[in-house]
Amino acid sequence: MTDAPNRFERLLARLAADPALASLARPGTAVLVWDESGSRLLWASPAAAGLRRALADETGAVSPLLRARHRLRALGGGLAPRTGTRLERLRLDPAGLSPPVTCACRLADLEGGETVLVTVAIGPIPKIYGLGASPAPSLSDPAQAGAEPSVGERPLPAPGRRSLIRFVWRCDPATRFLEVSPGLAEAVGPEASRIVGLTWDEVAGSVAEDPAGEVAALFARRETWSGRTVFWNIDGSGRQVPVDWAGMPVFGPGRELLGFRGFGLARMDAVRERAVPASPDEGANGPVPTDGGEGETARDPQPLPSTTRAEDAQAPDERLFERLRETVAATLAEIGTGENAPQTDPSPRDAASSPRPEAATGLSNAERNAFREIARALGARFDGEEPPRDHAKAPADEVRPDGDEAAPAPPTGAEGDRVLDRLPIGVLVHRGEEILFANRCLLDLTGFETGAALAKGGVAGLFGDSSILEGREGEGAPPAVTTRQGERIPVEVRQAEAEWAGAPAGLMTIRKAREPMSRDGETDRRLSLMEAELRQRESRVHELESILDTATDGVIVLDETGRIVSLNRSAEALFGYDQSEVAGDAITVLLSPESHIVALDYLESLRSPGVQSLLNDGREVQGRVRQGGTIPLFMTMGRVHDGPVRKFCAVLRDITAFKKAEGELVGAKRAAEEASAQKSDLLAKISHEIRTPLNAILGFAEVMLEERFGPVGNDRYKEYLKDIHASGAHVISLVNDLLDLAKVEAGRMELAFTSVSLNELVLACVALLQPQAARERIVMRTSFPAKLPPVVADERSMRQIVLNLVSNAIKFTDAGGQVIVSTALTDRGEVAFRVRDTGIGMTEKEIQAALEPFRQLATARRRGGTGLGLPLTKALVEANRGALQISSSPNEGTLVEVLFPPTRVLAG
Repeated sequence: MTDAPNRFERLLARLAADPALASLARPGTAVLVWDESGSRLLWASPAAAGLRRALADETGAVSPLLRARHRLRALGGGLAPRTGTRLERLRLDPAGLSPPVTCACRLADLEGGETVLVTVAIGPIPKIYGLGASPAPSLSDPAQAGAEPSVGERPLPAPGRRSLIRFVWRCDPATRFLEVSPGLAEAVGPEASRIVGLTWDEVAGSVAEDPAGEVAALFARRETWSGRTVFWNIDGSGRQVPVDWAGMPVFGPGRELLGFRGFGLARMDAVRERAVPASPDEGANGPVPTDGGEGETARDPQPLPSTTRAEDAQAPDERLFERLRETVAATLAEIGTGENAPQTDPSPRDAASSPRPEAATGLSNAERNAFREIARALGARFDGEEPPRDHAKAPADEVRPDGDEAAPAPPTGAEGDRVLDRLPIGVLVHRGEEILFANRCLLDLTGFETGAALAKGGVAGLFGDSSILEGREGEGAPPAVTTRQGERIPVEVRQAEAEWAGAPAGLMTIRKAREPMSRDGETDRRLSLMEAELRQRESRVHELESILDTATDGVIVLDETGRIVSLNRSAEALFGYDQSEVAGDAITVLLSPESHIVALDYLESLRSPGVQSLLNDGREVQGRVRQGGTIPLFMTMGRVHDGPVRKFCAVLRDITAFKKAEGELVGAKRAAEEASAQKSDLLAKISHEIRTPLNAILGFAEVMLEERFGPVGNDRYKEYLKDIHASGAHVISLVNDLLDLAKVEAGRMELAFTSVSLNELVLACVALLQPQAARERIVMRTSFPAKLPPVVADERSMRQIVLNLVSNAIKFTDAGGQVIVSTALTDRGEVAFRVRDTGIGMTEKEIQAALEPFRQLATARRRGGTGLGLPLTKALVEANRGALQISSSPNEGTLVEVLFPPTRVLAG
């Protein structure tokens, strides 16, 4: 088969041109090519290399345990089309442990005219837990003697094991664990779950792996977190289970740290191998990489002891059966809690951590006893039992080799057979279509005297066809067995894998199906549909519960009287109570006394049909935790069921961080208000202490300038008096601006809002400043619309705003420039006052500096001024409910706009 892939690759290239098989052109598509009889696997694509080794030996001969070989034979015989494709669900795992694979099937001809069957997997290939029929490795070959199962060959987890296991934990301020629920022991075992008394650092250094130390850092920062993944070691194996770790700090009344609490979600369906560095003394038992299909390297979960090295040379089928037998033993140990189960005295820790899958198995006591007897006959045993002798193996000379078409007589006389004969349920052992054993209950059901008579027709003769071997017994009509008289009896069949005469075999338990309640079977059909719908709803409920448990907010379901029905895991972690401890109590048990009336009033408003039930804006309450102390919570309630038994849902969120931020903001606001009040007091003192002597200085200077009491002898004295008067007036103006700015910022400036005609006010101010512009040789232009509506503003402050802006424009414009003053009504209904100049302009940074008090630009140093004009103008505009906007560019001029919103504009 070394040169065959070239032929097959060319064949697939031709088939890829068909739209129905266009997926063949994509890399990573798993393709298997069989001969017409379905008994030989001719070629496999690289993506299906793992399947190739599991399904056939080196010569391509298909394993006799492959259930799908009968269906492949039918497809190759003409059931598959030559145009288009036929979708089939094929069981491609010889062990029967993996789900069926949906494949697109088609017949095609190779270049030499040979007809082949092409099967293309639709979607990903599941892990194959069965082993291929390759020969046993030789102990003389070190590369094979220590070979380990590939990734696809890892044993299944114990039946009934949940894929998501939750547990709750609590620790002190030093991160020393004080309590952990039994869910952790269920997930990782009793040894790896003994963390009470250990700190997180000790746990992370022994049984858990905290990547990058994230959880340790969160503990140190006392933060609330969720969704942090740690990897926890599993007892007695080299594996780790990922655990989604969530937690939060618990504070006392004085904000002292009392400890931490939280929960974990162990994702059992994502168990990974623990990377262990190879020790120098590892030999054949150590991890040896094997070909996993496409260069993938697999590692054995744990090294084998030296006493079991010889077992490495067992045939793959024997190793498979040992793992299956261990799985059966684990399953029986779990379901063995019934009345006939072996009585043991487990420790409280083990009892708390043991799963309870009995309800999930759906087996009656008689069926459990039957499976227990089967397990003993097959070599499996319970915990605490002595290993029984394997009586179910028939002598080697009574089992014919694979491929012998003659039906052998089932072995008789063995003690194991007598055990199986006493079971109250039909037992059938087969290898492919060949029947190896049938117990007395099955013979009585079918009317045959001996097992040899029943075995003549094979499995197909008993069930009418071979579809039962492909795992299709749940599709369509229920299976039925054919009696000796030719009557068809509907039965219920359960299948498993077993060992018979030292080789793998199939095991069926068969019992008579329930009698239909109507002749046409319509009631049974409806019952099956209802059961399927029920399973779907249970799956949906489980999914929703998992989502709720993953959420960080606490969710509490209440009945109509306000009593607790259930809590999610986050609520348990939030309050420190288990659901069983508070179920049936009023919700007030989780709240501090001052929040009782708030929660009850909130619930009462939701019960009423009035408008109060619609105004659901949540409430702030104080939660009471089990360890002591309270935590601030935001609670939102809503109705979740309006039937005869109404229910309500309360969602609680920890707002400790929000309260802390709110307190800091309130403190900052108070500090700012105190600073503003101090500034106002200072300015008031300045006004009182400075204005009085300044007024006297100005008065005396005016009297001396007017020479009311006699002439001033020297003209230089008159010039000095003029300077004194001008300086005093400047100081008075500065004090007045400071007081006005402080009043505006403190909100104490008295404004008289009236209807102001902006056109008239601006025109008067422009006329007042026209002489100053003329002296500076600056052209002033105006533009006023005829029907500008009045605005609501304080006339005195508006006059000061216009004078400041126009005088600034004149001051910063060179001779020969222009200042344009205008008003307008915008498209959005705003009234705008604009001043545009062709002066020196400003950058964005200079604009920000000009709006700060006592800041003057470098370009204005020769112009004088106090640096309060623009900040005061901005404060006055905002006091009149307007907005000041400045746009400017260096050497291109400045545009200043004062905008009054439509709410401040009066209708004309």
